Parts: sequence; C-alpha cells; structure tokens
Amino acid sequence: MLAEDIASENMKVFRHLSSFAGDVWHPSVGSAGAYEWWYFDAISNDGRDALVIIFLADFIFSPRFNRAVADYLRGGCDAPRPAQFPALSVCVYRDGRLSFRANNEYTSNDFTASVDEPACRIARSSFHAASSSQGHSYDVKLDEPLRGGRRLTAELRWTVTDGDLLPAQEPTDISEPMTEHDAPWHEWNLVAPRCRVSGMVMVKGEGGETLNERRFDGVGYHDHNQDRRWMPATVAEWQWGRAHFDNETTAVFYRYREQGNEAATTRLFLIRDEMLGEHDAHMTASEMRAHHFGLRYPRTMRFTVEGANAPLTLSVTQRRVIEGSYFYLRFLGEATLDTGDGQTQSALAITEHLAPRTLRWRWLDWLTSMRIGRRGRTSFLP
Repeated sequence: MLAEDIASENMKVFRHLSSFAGDVWHPSVGSAGAYEWWYFDAISNDGRDALVIIFLADFIFSPRFNRAVADYLRGGCDAPRPAQFPALSVCVYRDGRLSFRANNEYTSNDFTASVDEPACRIARSSFHAASSSQGHSYDVKLDEPLRGGRRLTAELRWTVTDGDLLPAQEPTDISEPMTEHDAPWHEWNLVAPRCRVSGMVMVKGEGGETLNERRFDGVGYHDHNQDRRWMPATVAEWQWGRAHFDNETTAVFYRYREQGNEAATTRLFLIRDEMLGEHDAHMTASEMRAHHFGLRYPRTMRFTVEGANAPLTLSVTQRRVIEGSYFYLRFLGEATLDTGDGQTQSALAITEHLAPRTLRWRWLDWLTSMRIGRRGRTSFLP
C-alpha cells in the first residue's frame, strides 16, 4: 500500500468534528477497551500560569483498566463496564513548572454523566455546559485530594468564543453493541477550540484554611475524545497541540498513526472569525530528544500547508517537558504562525505526545500506580 493510501486509511479511523451536541457521554457497550474523556486547558494572559483538567469516563492509563481489558481479550473475565474506572486528572503549572497535581482514579459509583447534554461529575468534581443569550460556556468545579491532607479546589469558567464549528457532522452513536460490520474509529471533537477562561484556583489545608490562592484569567481550549477500541492495541503514536494568537486566531494540529501503518496523517486547523479551516499538512521534525523514561520526541516541528498563493506554516518548539511518563509527554513551548501575508505571530503552546504501546507491559504497572490516587487516597509519588 502506498504511503498516501495508508494516510487515507488513517483518516477513516481518526475523525474530527466541532459540535456542542456531540459533547455528551457515549457509554459504549460490548467494546472492550472503549474510552472517552473531556479535556480542558488554559494559559494565563501573562503567560505565567497554565492548567490542564481531564474528566475520564475510563482511565486509559490505569493499570487496573488495562489489566481488565487484557484479561477479557484472553478470555479470562467479562469486559469492563462503561465508566468502571473513571478518573480526574488536574495539573496546575507556574513559570513552566508543576505546582500541583491531582491524578485520582475512582469507582463507577463516583461517576455520573449525561447522554443528553454536556455534563459530568466524578466524586466531588464536575463540569456542565450552559447556554444563554450571551453564548455558550462551561463551568468547571474541582475538589480533589492532594498529599499532606490538602485539597485542590477551583471554580473556573470556559466562555466559548469559537466553538460548534462543524455542527452538521454529528457523531455516530456508539452506545449500541458493536457488530462485525462496524468500522473502528477514533473521534476527536474540537468542541470549543478557543475560550476565555476565568476563575479561582485554591489549595486548602486539613482544617479548610486557604494555603494558596490564584486568580486565573486567560485563553483556553476544550475538546472531547472517544474510541471503542483499546488504545494500546491501536495507536502507535499521536502528537497534537494548540496555540492561541493575539489576533483572535487559534492553531490546532495533530499527527496520528495507528499500529501497522507506516505513514501518519497530519492535519492543521486554523480557527478565526468563527470559522474552522481544515488543512492537510506536511510535518518536518528535527532535534530529536529522549525523555528520561525513554520516550523519543522532536524538540521542533514544522507544519506546512501549500496554498494557492502562499504556504501556511506553523512552527512549534517544545521547550520544556511539564509532564512525563514512559508512554506520554506534555510540553510547554512556543508556536510561530506564518499565514503567508507577511505577518508572523508567536504564542505560547501546549503540546502532547502519546505512544501507548507500553501500557501493555505489566511490569511497569507498579510505577504508574504509584502516581495515581485511589479511593480518596492520594498517590504515593507526587
């Protein structure tokens, strides 16, 4: 198969849309390894603070989730139930360094989500969408345990400035059992690629006293991912990221390759004037590095789209690893956008790199488990 044919096949199993209506829970029945998550991030206006919040219906990095799927595939037990292993992941950064992390796995009794509207609760944390004459927004509330008897709390609002940009392309209902005629696919819903984000983030002591308090005002992003296949058996590598520029333009990119495929699919999205421009892109990677857990990544990436008049180019430098493991890396870096009109803009960027194959290696489960809190107890490692 030619490289371009392989890339075309990748596009069939990695679908994108931008839809408020699709931002609901899709409990997948009869699909071992199915997963779904809601993702929120933001960078403050002064560039000092960043935060990432993920509500996971099933925790794709959990050794317990992956062990249950692997045991089922070997015929040793029943398939995991939808939302049997929910989790809430929160990271707060200042000046490119981690300030607070809450990475907590819960039980199915701690999880509720709506199949009719965007809303989810995991233990004492939640989000829900609201619509009014002023527009669309997401209210996120956090109350998560930290080490030392502390709690991380927050009340934040993502006010959508650009969202619901491909509303006609509604997601396929994956709530029904999958049959042999169903094609596997991953769905990436760029629900709200650009938002204004405001609110408070606090750390409280055992007695409820406030130990740390930060006002947050910045620009953010929200997406929603779902797949009815087991990630370690399907995804070979996945690099993605986003940057918000001062002229109300947002750039989002991904480079995705499934196992068994030699070529990757690379796409660049340009969001401006409430429009979503979709482009096939060519990526050039350079300055390859190796994280201390062994995962290799490019320090610099260049995404080029050949246009009718002038090429569109996004250059990304992944300057600092702000979250790392043997299967996943998160970076804080810088992006430069050249739209071919003689003007070049730069902005801070959050980027991520995923290579989940090692999640099948059980001898590494102990390390992953030590960084996950469970049943209300915090993780052994920070």
